[in-house]
Amino acid sequence: MTMQNSDMWKDWLASGVLEQYEPAQYYSSPTGMAFGQGSPRRRRYFSNAYDDIFKEYLGSAGTSLRGGQQPTSFMEFLETDPWTKRYSSLPQQNRGVTGMAANPRTRFLYNF
Repeated sequence: MTMQNSDMWKDWLASGVLEQYEPAQYYSSPTGMAFGQGSPRRRRYFSNAYDDIFKEYLGSAGTSLRGGQQPTSFMEFLETDPWTKRYSSLPQQNRGVTGMAANPRTRFLYNF
């Protein structure tokens, strides 16, 4: 029975489903998975950023079409690592990073 299931999955992948289903491309992207393994915060960002990344792709594809060029596929777009650029541009508070551990507030230390 496992041989039949294995053949079924091979047939399913050979049919080009991955190229047609964008969420499968996103969540199976090697670049994205490498980004998501950095920390729990990055993993959470990767799992929640599909809509933003896909909208960014659609914008770049539209710009390419208006310019008379053939747009890249979504899989090729994901290879450009859009997560690092977007994640780095977020404010520290949105990334879950605060400077409080390294720079504690001192107003409570002084008795004025």
